[in-house]
Amino acid sequence: MKTVKSKTGKTKTKNLKKNIKNNVKKSLMEKTKPKAIKPGAQKLDDIQRLVYLLQVHQVELEHQNEELRIAHEELEVSRNKYVNLFDFSPTPYFTLDTEGIIKESNLSASKMFKIDRNKLIGKRFDIYIPMDERGVFQSFIKTVFNSATKQSCELNIINKDKRQFHVLLEGLEFEDTLESEKKCQLALLDLTGYKRVEESLKKTNEELQVLHLAKDRFFSIIAHDLRSPFQSLLGFSEILANEIDTLSNEEIVIFSKGLNDDLRNIYGLLDNLLQWSMIQRNMLEHSPENVNLYDLANKIIGISNQIAKEKNISIFNNIESGTFVYADSIMLRSVIQNLVFNAIKFTEKEGRIVISSTEKSNLIEVSVEDTGKGIPTKLIPGLFSFNRIFTTNGTAGERGTGLGLPLCKEFVERNEGRIWVETEQGKGSRFVFTLPKPIS
Repeated sequence: MKTVKSKTGKTKTKNLKKNIKNNVKKSLMEKTKPKAIKPGAQKLDDIQRLVYLLQVHQVELEHQNEELRIAHEELEVSRNKYVNLFDFSPTPYFTLDTEGIIKESNLSASKMFKIDRNKLIGKRFDIYIPMDERGVFQSFIKTVFNSATKQSCELNIINKDKRQFHVLLEGLEFEDTLESEKKCQLALLDLTGYKRVEESLKKTNEELQVLHLAKDRFFSIIAHDLRSPFQSLLGFSEILANEIDTLSNEEIVIFSKGLNDDLRNIYGLLDNLLQWSMIQRNMLEHSPENVNLYDLANKIIGISNQIAKEKNISIFNNIESGTFVYADSIMLRSVIQNLVFNAIKFTEKEGRIVISSTEKSNLIEVSVEDTGKGIPTKLIPGLFSFNRIFTTNGTAGERGTGLGLPLCKEFVERNEGRIWVETEQGKGSRFVFTLPKPIS
C-alpha cells in the first residue's frame, strides 16, 4: 500500500532539503576558503583544493545518507500503516498466486477459518471450498489475473470446525509489486446472515401465498360446496313439510334418505373444515399414545358400513388383533376414516375395501386398498397438497371438498410417519401410511 502525500507537502519537503544542502555547502566553503597563496606554493594549493573537494563530497554523502534515512523511516511508517490496515481489518483478506496458493492472510481471515495464519500460508485456498463449487473458484481466479478491474463471485466456504459461510469474493491483481511472481488480493465478505434473512423472507412469502390460496379455497367451499347441499336440504324438507300428506311411504323414504345423505355430507364437510382451520391457526394439539389399531379400524368400519351398503361394497379388517401404534388417536381416526370414505366414494357397486397392516422395522405400515376406478397419473402429485386442492365426483356422483387427503398427510406427518398412494387407473388404489410402533 503506497503512502500518498499531497503535492504541496512534497514541494515543501523538497525545498527544505535543498535549503539544508545549500546552507551546508555555503558554510563549508566559507570555512575552507583558501587564503592567498604566495608564488611558488602551488603544490600546497593543490593539496588544499583536494582537501576542500573531499570535504564537500563528504558533506554530500552525509546529506544523501540523511535523505536515505528519512526515506527509510517514511517507508517503515507506510509499511506499518499497510500492515495495520491489512492485519486489523474486520474483513478477511488473502494474498494468492495464480495457482490459488495462499501467500498472506490477515487476522480476520485466520479467525474465520479457525486456523493460525502461519498454517494457512502455502495451502490451496480451494481446499476450504465445497467440491461442487471449486470449478467456480478456479474460473474466478483466472478472470482476476486476466482483468485490470475488480472481480467478484459468490460461493460457500467451510472452515476447520465444518461451519459453512456464504461469502462474496472480491479479487484484484497487484499492479505495483516489485516481485516477478503475479499475485492478487482477495477479500471475503460474509453474506451468511443476509442469505439467512433472504431465505426467511422467501419462506415467509411462500407461506403467505399458501395462506392466500387457503383463504380463496375456504371461500370457494363456503360459496359452493356448502351452499349446494343446503339447497338440496331445503328442497327435501320443503316437500316433506308441505306435501307429506300426499306422499306415499316409498316417496317419504326416498326424500328422507336424500335428507340423510345431504346431512351426512355436510357433517363430513364441516368436520374437515374445522380440522383444516385448526391446522391453519396452529391450534391442533398433538397427544400421542398407544392406540389399538385393530379396534379403531373396526369402529370406523361400523360407521362406514351404512354408506357402503348403499353400493353393496364390502369392507374387511385384515389387521391382526392386538396391533398397536403410537399416535394421536383423534388424528389417526380422521386419517383412516377419510381414506375409507374416499375408497367407498370411488369404488363401483359390489366392490371391496380392505384395511390391513404390516410390521416393518420400527414402523407399522397401514393400508386402505379398494377395487375402485383408480386415479389418473397426472392428478397424483397434487393429491396431498393444500395448494392444489381439487375434487372429483365419485362413482355414484358423490361430491367432496378435496380437503380429506391433505388433512391425512398433515396428520400422518405430525405423528412422524409418511403417506403415499399406489394406483392404476381402472384397477383400484392402495393408500399407505406409516406410524411408529407402540412405546412399551
